[in-house]
Amino acid sequence: MHWLVAALVFVLVPMALAMANLPDGALKNALYEWHKSFGLTVLALALARLLVRAARGAPPLVAGLPAWQRRAARASHLALYALIVLVPLLGWAGTSACCAPVMLYGTLPLTLPVSGGMPVGEAILKVHQVAAFTLVALVALHVGAALHHHVVRRDGTLRRMWLGRGER
Repeated sequence: MHWLVAALVFVLVPMALAMANLPDGALKNALYEWHKSFGLTVLALALARLLVRAARGAPPLVAGLPAWQRRAARASHLALYALIVLVPLLGWAGTSACCAPVMLYGTLPLTLPVSGGMPVGEAILKVHQVAAFTLVALVALHVGAALHHHVVRRDGTLRRMWLGRGER
């Protein structure tokens, strides 16, 4: 699930930038619909990951990490989980307020009961945008830390992350 969420976020960000800068039309509308559906998929996968993590616990950190790196790892993972849930929830709520219906892959209506019209929707979507850029920055930090562990520390952290091949 880690890599599927990562791949979807990797697709969602440039999709959002593209759709926000396109002129109105069929392509922009299609990108918005795909963006909403992928975002709802990220939310479902994130909630499933949280359930798995609650049941199995977090994998142990590698031995020998300084205390500040242990704290940073825990804090960054907590922030990543929070944002991976919060960003799609904000997008869903904002879109539900201003631009209903929210359709999952064009078939299943999943609009939240949020009222207020365009002013409320736009306000929520501004927070969604800030949270999304914060998530991107945190993902960049996460990738940088993984590469640091792989290239500098050579401690096996990245190998453990790669497609779930690590030991628990």
